[in-house]
Amino acid sequence: MNPWTFIPSSPIVISIIPFPCSLSSSFYHLSCSCSCSCSSKSLERVFSSTDNGSFLRPNHNQNPHKENIKPPDIMVKTENSKTMTNQIFRNSHTHNILKNLLLKLLDIREDRNHQPQVTILPDFFVDRIIDVSDYSLFINDIQKKIVARGGSMRGYSSLDIKGGNAVNMAYSLAKLDIHVELFTLADEIGSAILQSVFLPFKTNVNLHIIKGKHGLSTVFEFSNSATSSSSSTSSSTPSTSSSTPSTSSSTPSTSSSTTSTTSTTSTSSSPSNVMVSDVGDNDNFGPELIESQEVDMILQSSDAVIMTNWASNLRGTDLLDYVFTNSPRSVHFLDPADIERRCFEFINVLKSRSNLVDFLSINENEYNLITKALESIIGRKNSNLLVFDSNSYPDNVIAFCESTKLLSNFINLTVCVHTTRGSAISDGHESLFVDSIVPPQIDIVSGAGDSWDAGFIFGHLYGFTTIEKICFANLLSSLHVGNQFGDNPSLSEIIDYIKSSYF
Repeated sequence: MNPWTFIPSSPIVISIIPFPCSLSSSFYHLSCSCSCSCSSKSLERVFSSTDNGSFLRPNHNQNPHKENIKPPDIMVKTENSKTMTNQIFRNSHTHNILKNLLLKLLDIREDRNHQPQVTILPDFFVDRIIDVSDYSLFINDIQKKIVARGGSMRGYSSLDIKGGNAVNMAYSLAKLDIHVELFTLADEIGSAILQSVFLPFKTNVNLHIIKGKHGLSTVFEFSNSATSSSSSTSSSTPSTSSSTPSTSSSTPSTSSSTTSTTSTTSTSSSPSNVMVSDVGDNDNFGPELIESQEVDMILQSSDAVIMTNWASNLRGTDLLDYVFTNSPRSVHFLDPADIERRCFEFINVLKSRSNLVDFLSINENEYNLITKALESIIGRKNSNLLVFDSNSYPDNVIAFCESTKLLSNFINLTVCVHTTRGSAISDGHESLFVDSIVPPQIDIVSGAGDSWDAGFIFGHLYGFTTIEKICFANLLSSLHVGNQFGDNPSLSEIIDYIKSSYF
């Protein structure tokens, strides 16, 4: 019996060979026998929730060509938003919410009959993280080597890890026993890395790997950047008092090799990271790479479809249209990564496709980029649009909630913003802000935003209230940043952590 099934006029090859498996010449689909059903799973209890803490999910089938029917004048939106509510939750609230959430997590762990299916795509990077303990010394050494026409800088520790928003989220969700369909691309070495990384989850994860060049990033993690002062942007600017530093695995794809720099001030001594990225073939991941009846069936049976790193993918809008249009019953979650070079284009995409997206997840940097772009579009500075400044926390939280609400209203979809100080969510009518959970120490910066996204999606699929989703996402990000378990936490490890830390 031939173990390979070829789909006509498609580059995809479906393999029924379990891990490890051989690689096809055009597409690697690493599929494993799955004990759970891959058919559509009922999550009506999630979407029919009407409690005050949960935002309702739009029906994509019911209104496929929805237009933004809200007032086009942004000043009208501002006036309307003043009558809407903001909710702010401090650490004492988070403590009680996580205690109460423990029973739900215990039930989820025991309930093996319900396993949500999530489809995630498309980016994969191999990240080399270089730890820089002294920013000034590092910069001084670089300048000396440049003047000397070259040389080696020794004494720096480095680590090669899996990267890419899609792969990081897939891994985090797999650790939480979510069934994952991951679509990405890699060469033979990258594919071998992915096989090794996901081998422990072979009954829960199907890898669909297109042959191509995966991304490569060199990530400089600065534990002390206080001596630098710059107005440049960053894919993440985590704070020592924050547990939700938000990162993206690559920078925009207008060139194959890009650099992301960090925004710091003389008043901040927070850890931060700088990514120098070669996005590889992630910049041209269009729907034609995956289109097939088989993929359509996977999309239609998924409880959530997650698209990441739109910014690095010049075909990102086409891919978004394909995967979200073909998954009308799924939750649609979009994390664009660093949109600096395509910010205005991205705003237009959101405005024209708000009917396709349920949740937009952005970090502090991406939120500030969109806010500044909207001010430019409006033509004058609007007092209710606020760039988030972590140094002004907590005095700016209420204004930040109002600004997030205004942004949600303008683009007509629910917005999640995870910042260095806390996380906000708004559906255009209400805003909610939850303080970050401070880890004992910050061990790793890269990937914290991906862990946050995974926590939010997990909570949404299991019917958490909105405040529970945010608290759980903050907790996952905190555990990632503090590297509490030496890896992304499993559900059992999270349960044990809540028991030991909150009781």
